[in-house]
Amino acid sequence: MERVNFSKAYVGYNGLPEDMVIYDTSGYDVRKSIAAELMEGGFTLRKALSTTLNTYSAGNLPVLIPVYVDPEIVDLTRRATPLVELIPRVTNYGKTADYNQITAIATAQAVAEGAALNEQNDSYVRMSVPIKYLVSVGSVTGPMFAASKQYLASGGYVDALSLEVKNKTIALKRLEEAMILLGQSNDWVEPVNNSTVSGANSFLGLYSLITSPTYNGSSDYATDLGGAPLSINAIRNAIWSAQSRGGEPNLIVCDLRTYNVIKSLIQDELRYISTTDIAWGITTVSFEGIPIIASRFLSTASATNTGQTPISANPSSSLFVLDTNVIEMRVLQDVSYMELAMTYDAIKFALKLYEALVVKAPQFNQIIYGIG
Repeated sequence: MERVNFSKAYVGYNGLPEDMVIYDTSGYDVRKSIAAELMEGGFTLRKALSTTLNTYSAGNLPVLIPVYVDPEIVDLTRRATPLVELIPRVTNYGKTADYNQITAIATAQAVAEGAALNEQNDSYVRMSVPIKYLVSVGSVTGPMFAASKQYLASGGYVDALSLEVKNKTIALKRLEEAMILLGQSNDWVEPVNNSTVSGANSFLGLYSLITSPTYNGSSDYATDLGGAPLSINAIRNAIWSAQSRGGEPNLIVCDLRTYNVIKSLIQDELRYISTTDIAWGITTVSFEGIPIIASRFLSTASATNTGQTPISANPSSSLFVLDTNVIEMRVLQDVSYMELAMTYDAIKFALKLYEALVVKAPQFNQIIYGIG
């Protein structure tokens, strides 16, 4: 028995059904009538259109197939910003963040009965950190705004203005995270897009504040391994150094390569890997009870020489042992939306943030850099 199966290759017209029997062994045979119809031009066969074509030119079937774009836009530049959330944010009054430090408390005295009582004077110093101003500017043209609203009315693809505001907020938070670690008074390069950031308009980051004598920091609070590999003893010594000066370290921040090295060291030498939960549901590895966070804003380069600080022109892997009880982000104004003047057919806006990082007691912290 032979059947016509048009679904495989050909499409027929004028009343010839799919899988019609055209011939069998019992004597049924319609081949002659089909041939006669073909000769008279009353029946046509044509090659079926294929969906395997990779062109959308007119005349091909793919041009009739609607395209449905996934409304989710995947951020290939994703970088977490945990320090923005973990460092306490404190309302600031005025254009400078001012605080006092006690630099010396006089020793109490043991005296004889009836002895004269003389006061012991303590020492104080005033610190002042200038507030800095961060901004992220975006715009959406009138046609793009109108076109995206049409999608929203029909059930939703992308709201262009909302997407632009979201992206500029992310950009602002990434700059803030990078500045928390790497901000300095000289122009510096942020690691997301390798763009140069004005040092004069940046607030100082953790490395600068901890090592700067201006804010009672010291280069002694940073250890240069000079290309030597990180060890368990080096980490313990950093923690001990901060503790010996009065600190109570409760957070370790390092780059991704150092994070993996620490996990290997813990597993190889201590035979276990301890994890802990910190704010915002972050589960991470801990070292002797101190949680460790890996930052994508720190260099993962292996040091080959001395002097490769996290903020140098040739940075290397680094590790920060921090006492967050003395670290604050002083905020004059948190992220705010501001529409700018319409000088052309577009909605232009700025997101602004006024703040500065403060390390009230730099000696309560310790840094390791130059990790090989």
